[in-house]
Amino acid sequence: MARVAVITAPNIGYRNTGMLTVDLAFESLRRRMDMGIDATWYTLHTPETVPLRECARGTSFPFRFHPLAENLDAVREHDAVVFWGDFLHTRHYLAQDATNRLTDFGIAADRDAARALLNRTLLFADQPDELLTRTLSYGGTILHNTQSDYEDKEYGPLFSRMVRRSHRVWVRDPLSAAKIAHLRGDRTTDHFGSDAALLSRPGDLDHLPATDWSRSVPDGGAIGVFLGARTPIPEWLPGFCQDLSDRLGVPLEWLPWFDREVPDAVQHIAARPGQHTIGDLVRVLPRYRLVITDTYHLAVNAWGAGTPAVCVGAPEPTPKTHDDYLTLSDVKKHVFHMAYDATDFYLSTQEGQEGHEQHTGRLVHLLEGGGADAVAARIRDHADYSAAAFTDTLASLLGSPRPTLGP
Repeated sequence: MARVAVITAPNIGYRNTGMLTVDLAFESLRRRMDMGIDATWYTLHTPETVPLRECARGTSFPFRFHPLAENLDAVREHDAVVFWGDFLHTRHYLAQDATNRLTDFGIAADRDAARALLNRTLLFADQPDELLTRTLSYGGTILHNTQSDYEDKEYGPLFSRMVRRSHRVWVRDPLSAAKIAHLRGDRTTDHFGSDAALLSRPGDLDHLPATDWSRSVPDGGAIGVFLGARTPIPEWLPGFCQDLSDRLGVPLEWLPWFDREVPDAVQHIAARPGQHTIGDLVRVLPRYRLVITDTYHLAVNAWGAGTPAVCVGAPEPTPKTHDDYLTLSDVKKHVFHMAYDATDFYLSTQEGQEGHEQHTGRLVHLLEGGGADAVAARIRDHADYSAAAFTDTLASLLGSPRPTLGP
């Protein structure tokens, strides 16, 4: 059986549902492939670094993470290595999110020690070139990389080596794909992959336990709302949600994608009573008529489930200061919708009352006239095409016949 090391971004306590769906998607793909793959999972610090969120406790996930820095020798012994999703190879992630977490949790003594550790683990600074020839990267992004990043004396050479010598690289947005083509000097290869979470097809995550919490929603019987986690809620947005609810004839309900208090501005959207599981959060998505959110991976997962998502974000999304995490910038939300001709479903926070009234009419037309279904089909078609490209490449790298993806 072929052994594959899968390296993902850390998701402490499984607090981030979207990142969990990214990880689960590799398992979805592995289950559908008609070939034996033994996957071992690695991350910078394991979910158990902090207590697990309540709805994840007791769930039997199909992976168990090992700390990456302590197991680099073991990673090298695998037949292939897959970097899976997220901003893992961007300079801002290494300098901001990753370094801060390593120092906060005491894994690194200071920022210099953290960066040295990250260079070894995520850029393979001390690993032989031969390992990179067995390395794939799927579903990441270098959306915010700039020339000044490449001129950094540490990051620039290591990143360039990683990108150019890896066996194959797919990124989740077309702008990053163009950058990868420039860096690799390969403009004939398709580097535009889908977001990794989209490689789970509808039904693939039904192995996760669920309760009546998700099953109680009739098909198309509600609009799931999760707002205020990533983008400030403008004054007119609750009214916009209610207008859509009235026009479509289905109620609004709070979807607890993250564990957090319901913002005051949308307190009238009451959460349904009862306990829920991680499985409920993904299984309820195809049952909704619509999702309204400011959270990237909730929008991605809704579209992947065939449910249209109205995504709220800044009109010109850029970080406000050098201290803002670029991983949380609204750019990724806007670019995702632009890539699939879905910007009708991207709602600017600065539209104002008149603008959102016009937007409501356009959305209702698309939802009732088949336009939303066309967008969802476009996203699904690309995900299926990209999944086949990835599995073909992985099978070839492992020396196996071309795999057959199950239905």
